[in-house]
Amino acid sequence: MTVASMTGFGRSRGALSERLGVAAVMRAVNHRYLDLQVRINLREEMPEAEAVVREVVGRHFERGRITAQLVFERSLSTGGRAVVDRVAVQSVLEQLRSLEAVEQVSTPVEVRDILALPGLVLVSGDETVLSDEEQRRLREVVEDAAAQLGAMRVAEGERLAVQVADEVGRLTAFLDWLEPRLPDLRSRLHDRLRARIAELLVTGPAPDADRLAQEAAVLADRADVAEEVVRLRSHLSQLRARLERGGAVGRTLDFLCQEVNRELNTLAAKCRELEVVDRLVEARASTERVREQVQNLE
Repeated sequence: MTVASMTGFGRSRGALSERLGVAAVMRAVNHRYLDLQVRINLREEMPEAEAVVREVVGRHFERGRITAQLVFERSLSTGGRAVVDRVAVQSVLEQLRSLEAVEQVSTPVEVRDILALPGLVLVSGDETVLSDEEQRRLREVVEDAAAQLGAMRVAEGERLAVQVADEVGRLTAFLDWLEPRLPDLRSRLHDRLRARIAELLVTGPAPDADRLAQEAAVLADRADVAEEVVRLRSHLSQLRARLERGGAVGRTLDFLCQEVNRELNTLAAKCRELEVVDRLVEARASTERVREQVQNLE
């Protein structure tokens, strides 16, 4: 299986019948879950069209904020008709003529003036209800747009996967550099502890030797980063395996990136050697780049 990005777009158009055509445009951006918004250019509600879009999108995608725009085009006249509110028109006429008589207005009020008032004339068309055949053809158009969107997301996902794999390789190289140096780092730590203890013995009162040895052992153990290195290798191995497995792995990889970053922070707090600190900065930058990329993956 391949990995897919959550960004992209697709478009398609086709005739549904002699009376209707449709153009479908789908756009997708990052989102934690699958969030679909269906927009239709007609004023009336079309639940059957929205149901078709939701069914198709639900089969193709698992994450992302997707906006599906359906633009219906009428090929034939739908027989629109005008409805005049006779009672309202008569009432307005009577009131205006009464005012005309009282105020002695010279300009007569005509019916066309009344009909220009909003709300007195309503123009409506036949309700657009899709037949079974029109729904079938709409599904084909939406499927085509979804397929184009999916292809773009896969292409982008493959590019992101290469970048993530490169950064994981850099993190692995850092561990390959660090692990053989752990005994030397541990030895240097012990030397510093012994020097510090000797300084305290010279400048201060004589401490309890056993207690001093215990405290030194605790400090040395806390500063040992061998466990962090083992856990880092495990996290990187899982990250690489999940990436190669493909599918909707974005959330899993994001969690693993958090774990990698946590181990690197712990390692940085324990190990203060300059050459290690410099490489740790690079490793943490690589981890941040990995996390930015996997947050774009489905």
